[in-house]
Amino acid sequence: MTEVEPAATPITMIPRTVTTMAAVAPVVVVQFPDLWGRNVSPFGLKLEAWLRLADIPYTVEPTASLGKAPKGKLPYIRDEGRLIGDTTLIIEHLKSTRGIDPDAGLTEREYAEALMLQRMLEEHFYFALVYSRWIDEMGWATLQPAFFGHVPFPVRQVAATYVRRRIRRMLHLQGMGRHRPSEIYAMARNDLQALADYLGDRPFLMGEQLTTVDAVAYAFLASVLYLPFETELKRVTQGFPTLVTYCEAMEQGLQPED
Repeated sequence: MTEVEPAATPITMIPRTVTTMAAVAPVVVVQFPDLWGRNVSPFGLKLEAWLRLADIPYTVEPTASLGKAPKGKLPYIRDEGRLIGDTTLIIEHLKSTRGIDPDAGLTEREYAEALMLQRMLEEHFYFALVYSRWIDEMGWATLQPAFFGHVPFPVRQVAATYVRRRIRRMLHLQGMGRHRPSEIYAMARNDLQALADYLGDRPFLMGEQLTTVDAVAYAFLASVLYLPFETELKRVTQGFPTLVTYCEAMEQGLQPED
């Protein structure tokens, strides 16, 4: 991995504008169990990063079950008896109940730009990431034993084949899976180029202040750089030194204090 230097600007927590009684109770994040000692879901990592940036206490409840998930997907949260799904809706809920909004200082134009970056990562780059793990043979060779190794033989092979087929069909219906591998990774590279160009030499994507889109960008970059999927997507991502440095600074800044 490319050697990087941490960003000069320290990552600081965002002060609350309102203190509420609800802020005392930790949020329960229900998400997939860690693999390789890390959160492997970019959306789960996005939520954890945002909670740490906002200094909101939380606990993690690992599960692979979608039975209680209000949107039929992970992660979701349990907060004061409410189940809330979708990380974007979760963050909006926490902004209102905790009295904290890291995006409050953005102009309308800046907010629009941040939203477009978020959509690029979550609604386009994400599917290249999924392809690199589930369909790319290099990624699948790493993913299959990690995800399905605990399943008894011979059910293991049946389960892995079934889930992979469903992912392949999802990607085809979404559109990314209709392209050749070289085309998929070229599209991902364009996304990363846009992100790197927008970041420029600033410490954070929107300038001097951490905002929600930083949690998003960190989550997706870390999901490529810090997991053992030795795919073309990782090679492409490592080719953007400013993004590698940015991600490393975010990774260090988000470590819990001793």
